[in-house]
Amino acid sequence: MKPQLLGLLAWFFMSEVLAHNTMGILLVNQTATPEWLYVRDVMGPNYEDEIFPWGQYHKTIPQMDVHHPDITCGRKAFAAAANTSTADVIAGSEVGFRVSWDAYGPGGEFYHRGPAQIYLSRAPGDDVENYRGDGDWFKIAVAGPKDNNSWLLSGEGDFNFSIPLTTPPGKYLMRIEQFWPTDSYNYSQWFVNCAHVNIMGEGGGSPAGFARFPGTYEIDDPGIRLPGNQMVLGSVKVEDMRLLEYKPPGPAVWAG
Repeated sequence: MKPQLLGLLAWFFMSEVLAHNTMGILLVNQTATPEWLYVRDVMGPNYEDEIFPWGQYHKTIPQMDVHHPDITCGRKAFAAAANTSTADVIAGSEVGFRVSWDAYGPGGEFYHRGPAQIYLSRAPGDDVENYRGDGDWFKIAVAGPKDNNSWLLSGEGDFNFSIPLTTPPGKYLMRIEQFWPTDSYNYSQWFVNCAHVNIMGEGGGSPAGFARFPGTYEIDDPGIRLPGNQMVLGSVKVEDMRLLEYKPPGPAVWAG
C-alpha cells in the first residue's frame, strides 16, 4: 500500500477516534467568559489520563452510560463545584456554550453528528455550589436537524439560545448535553457540561415538563437510538433520509 494512502487512512482513523469535545466556556450575549470560570471543570476516565496526557484532551472523552451519575454535569464535575463562579444573566437574554477543547487543541467544534439540548435546574436554597443536580430539570432549548441530512451544530463551535423571559429568578445549574445518537444498540456518546448562573428578572413563569439525570433517559429511547433513515452518513441513501422527523429525548421545551 502506498505511503500516502496509509497516511490518509491513519488520519481518518485518528480523527474518528479522537475527535471529541468539551464545552468549558460560557457565552453571555455572545461574549466569551474565561474557560472553566462559570462552567464546572471535568475530568477524564483514568485510563484516558494515562494514554492522552497532553492538554485537556482527556476532558473530551465521551460518556456512554446514561444511567451513570456523571451524566448529570460531566465526569467528576461536582468536585469542581465549590471553585466555580456564578454568572449573572438576565431572563430573556442570550447565553450559550462554546467548545473549549477538541482533539486538535483549544477551541474546535461540535464534532459528532447529533443534537444538543439545554436544561435548567434550580439549586435548593440558591446554594448552587453545593448542588449536585439531583433535582428536577426543565428543558429550554434544542439544536436539532438542519435538514434531512445534517444537524444544526455540525461544524459549529457555539450553541447560543435565550433564557425564557418568565424564568423564576434564582441560582441554577444550566446543563448542555450534546450527543451522538446512533442506530446501534447502546452506542450513543454524550458530552455534558454545567454552568452556574444567577437568573435575574421579574419571573412569573411556572416551568413544566421535568427530567432527572440520571433517571429520565433509557438507551433505547427514540432520539437516542435512531432508525437507519436518521443516521447521518449511515447506510441509507441521501434521498431516503428523514432526519427532519427526528424527535429528541426528554420533555418538551419550556418557552416561558
